[in-house]
This record gives sequence, C-alpha cells and structure tokens, in this order.
Amino acid sequence: MAVLEPKICVWSDLTTEHLDVIFSASTNENLMSVLADVCKIEDNDDIKNQILLEFYFHTIQFAKGKGMNYAQTSSLFTIMRLVHAMCTSTPYNNNKATFAFFKQLLVKHSLQRPPYSVGVFNVSQVQAITDYALNTYFRHFDMYKYAFTPKVRVDITFHYDGVPASPEPVEEPDTSSPVEEEVVDEPVQEEEEQPEPEPESEEMKQLREMIQVAMGTELKQLQSRLEKLITEQDVKISKQVEELEESLGLKPGSKSPGPKKRK
Repeated sequence: MAVLEPKICVWSDLTTEHLDVIFSASTNENLMSVLADVCKIEDNDDIKNQILLEFYFHTIQFAKGKGMNYAQTSSLFTIMRLVHAMCTSTPYNNNKATFAFFKQLLVKHSLQRPPYSVGVFNVSQVQAITDYALNTYFRHFDMYKYAFTPKVRVDITFHYDGVPASPEPVEEPDTSSPVEEEVVDEPVQEEEEQPEPEPESEEMKQLREMIQVAMGTELKQLQSRLEKLITEQDVKISKQVEELEESLGLKPGSKSPGPKKRK
C-alpha cells in the first residue's frame, strides 16, 4: 500500500489549458466528454469509470457554482482525487485516516506559508469545501470503498503434529474430445476383502482413558455447580414469595385483610 503524503496540488492535474476547455463546455454532456479526455478515461461503459467520471463532474460543478478561479478549481480537483486514492489504497476501513488526510490537504492550501503551504482558499471556502466533502464523498465512503477495492478472502489451513498433510487435489484429465475405444468384456472380479483395522496401540489406549477420566471429572464438577446454582435460585425465589405473601396477608394461618364491618 502506497503511503500518501499531503502536498500542494495547484496545477498538478488540471492546467490552465485544461480549465479553458472545461469552463467553456456548454452542456453537462460536453463537460463529461471533456473530463473523460482530460482524465484519460477511455472505457465509459465500465462501472468504475462511470462512478469516477461522475465524481469528477460534480467536483467541477461545485467549483463553478462557488465561483472559484482556475487555481482554486485545479487545487480542489486534485485534493478530491487524492482523497479518493487514499480511500481506495486499502480494502480495510480507513475512514478516519482519509478524513484526516483531507483536512491536511486543506490546510496546505489555506495558509500562505511557502514552501510549506499556499493561501489558495479563504476561510469561507474551506468551510464550504469541508461541508461539500462530508455531504458527498464521505457520506458514500463505503460505496467507493466497495466499488474500487478488491474483496478480502482469507483461507485458513490447520496443520497438526503427527498427522500427515492432505494430498493436493489432482486435476482430472481433459475428456472434452472422447476417443472411441473397443468394448472388451472383462471378467467380473471378486470383491477384495477390506483389511481389518489395525489394533489400537497401548499409547492410544492410555491417551483415550486419560481423556475420558478428565472429561468425566469436568462434567461432574459442572453438574455440581449447576445443581448448587439451581438450589440457591430456588431458595431465593421461595424467600421472595414468602415475603410477598406475608405482606399481602396470604401466608397460611393469617387472615386476609378485608373490609371492616360496620356496626
């Protein structure tokens, strides 16, 4: 996984010539076509390219809607492209790391401290860009992660000491082109007698007896604990029932409190 570092993004992807063509696009279809040419997206039928092209399109539309100049638009475009690259750099969850990387990129372009940062955006633009990124890209972060990163598959293999490893599966010969063969009557062979199982060794007998003794002891202890727990619960419940009956006057030998007779 490549480690991405925040950098100054002005004119990194979009030059003034590119932006002249982008800002002169009259329709959305024309703008999409221009972005596909500028970003070198050739296969427009691929679902990943469609998602990426739409992502770039809305980024440019946001910049135009906020009245950003060429330098600001170029910086925003590359910032969002690097954010997407950070998101898709690993199939594992890196939401917090990607958002921290996004904020570092914004800082790089909001303070005039060359050569460490440049003051491309003002405070209000930084706030607007942050709201835009949260409401668009980071809201659909999992969707971008699912579409652009490979699925992780884990195969677990166990090896036990003293047990031979399972043989590798052998590929069956290709039978796509059958060959005619003469049918030959073969004599029926008598079923071979299956070999009797080998007698259990003395070590295995001792091991089996030790396991049975240990299991029996554990089961007895578990049964004893369960019986003790059930007995304690019964005593506790009986005591609560007696206290409730006594408070209501329902205990055997006690009279139920009833209405007093009038004289």
